[in-house]
Amino acid sequence: MSLLNIAVALVALLGLALWLRERMLNRRGRALRDLLDGADALESQLQDYRRRMLSLRQTLTQLPSDMTAPAMASVDPDRQVKTALREILAHRLWIKQHSNSATQGELDEAVAALNRSRTQLASQLGLLDEMADQLHMAGQGLRSAYQGVSAAQAPFRPGKSKPAPQLPEPPTPTRH
Repeated sequence: MSLLNIAVALVALLGLALWLRERMLNRRGRALRDLLDGADALESQLQDYRRRMLSLRQTLTQLPSDMTAPAMASVDPDRQVKTALREILAHRLWIKQHSNSATQGELDEAVAALNRSRTQLASQLGLLDEMADQLHMAGQGLRSAYQGVSAAQAPFRPGKSKPAPQLPEPPTPTRH
């Protein structure tokens, strides 16, 4: 009877060890998939960021240059996105080179760092949208103000026919 108990215990331990090993391998595979999928998603977010920045730059070009010169200098999506894409490439190379030897803790930290980057970029995309909306509204306000001033000044522009000034009626001569 004790030999049967020992055999059952060994089979149970072997089953538990196999289950734990399978679970670890699944966790590792899930972490690697999360890393690669996260890198793809971050790359997509960066391309979206580039498109939105170019759109913002276009909006800035429609506003008076004396108001937008500092902003135009800071809106350089190509440089910013290229730097971030190089970092993603470095992460992909790290995954390729270290996926077999990295510890589960290192993989989990890499996934967490990638998720933090995606969250920060999503927040910045939201701020970028707000800024673009505000600039669009400001541009509409400036255009309306300009059109109002232009319409008010239209009769007095050089080269345009001016309306005849309204002179008072001359006095009617009276006989004394």
